[in-house]
Amino acid sequence: MEKENFNQIVTKITKLILTNQQKMIREEDLKNLCEGSNFDQIINEVYLNLRKVGFELITTKFLDQKYFVLTSEGKDDNITPSQYGTLALIVALSKEVDENIKVDDLKEIFSEVWSSDVKFLIENDYLRKISIDDLELVKITPLGKAALKNIIQNIQLKNLLEIFKDRKL
Repeated sequence: MEKENFNQIVTKITKLILTNQQKMIREEDLKNLCEGSNFDQIINEVYLNLRKVGFELITTKFLDQKYFVLTSEGKDDNITPSQYGTLALIVALSKEVDENIKVDDLKEIFSEVWSSDVKFLIENDYLRKISIDDLELVKITPLGKAALKNIIQNIQLKNLLEIFKDRKL
């Protein structure tokens, strides 16, 4: 591939990722922008460009599709500590109890913070409601996973429950 074309594609994808309001993009969409070029080589260069300006590009799966999510060091200022805690508990529940958490179960478990924390997380795409057959489920989005990446490493339900054992959720 000619160097100038390679650099144009890298610049185009870097700019798209930086200006995307959702902070995430499907791998398939990025591959389509590569115009038959070596995707791995291009995404590697994009990753290096983003690192130079203090960002990181992480990958995650959501509903059987691979996503790239733009993150930075530290916490997301849009999320309160309480919302982080709620999100961490939901992530731990989905990892260790059941990946398919029913909305009704979540409403029952998080009844005290449903309107303040869980609704915010859903409205801002950290969590997503999906319907499968007659079930309404909540899934953690790539953005939700990325929000916790630099805050809480290796989330384990038993450790979170230990923190909250004397508190009512």
